[in-house]
Amino acid sequence: MEIETIADLRPPLLIAKQELWRPPEMGSIKINVDASFHAASKGSVSGAIARNDSGQIMGACTYPHIGIADAFIAEARACERAVIFAVEMGFRAANNNKKKPTQKQGIDRRDANTAAHVLAGEVRRFSEPMYWVEEAPAAVDRIVAADWRRWLHRDMVSCSSAEEEFRKISHLVSTVVLVSRG
Repeated sequence: MEIETIADLRPPLLIAKQELWRPPEMGSIKINVDASFHAASKGSVSGAIARNDSGQIMGACTYPHIGIADAFIAEARACERAVIFAVEMGFRAANNNKKKPTQKQGIDRRDANTAAHVLAGEVRRFSEPMYWVEEAPAAVDRIVAADWRRWLHRDMVSCSSAEEEFRKISHLVSTVVLVSRG
């Protein structure tokens, strides 16, 4: 007979860490964008939300699209609309420091892009483009406020989450199982 821990018997667990919305660099604007796609109608709605380095909403928009072939095209059209929205709002790309460009593009995971996701999904009821300046629909406002609170408290959340995960793993390691070899 051999004694092994459950940790030895089970495959390693991958703990998915929730990604937080991150503000842009000081003095910059960050635009998050998402699309909601409906395959049966070949329609989509783009949602874009612009926030400053303090997490405040600078503007938001939704834009319906028709004749969209698939979700990939819906996301591409959403990115296109975000660029148009930025120009219409008067935002411009600034790149004064060639060593460290201030304009960045990236793809955030869904949990870091919830406000744009809700904006694109919740406003499907509008059949025309909608624009908000320094505000957004109430549901999006609540998400933006929650994103900012999570950002401000990210270090405390990380510590408590790490302690909780350590307790879970410690419990698994302290549990032993008798295994018969032979």
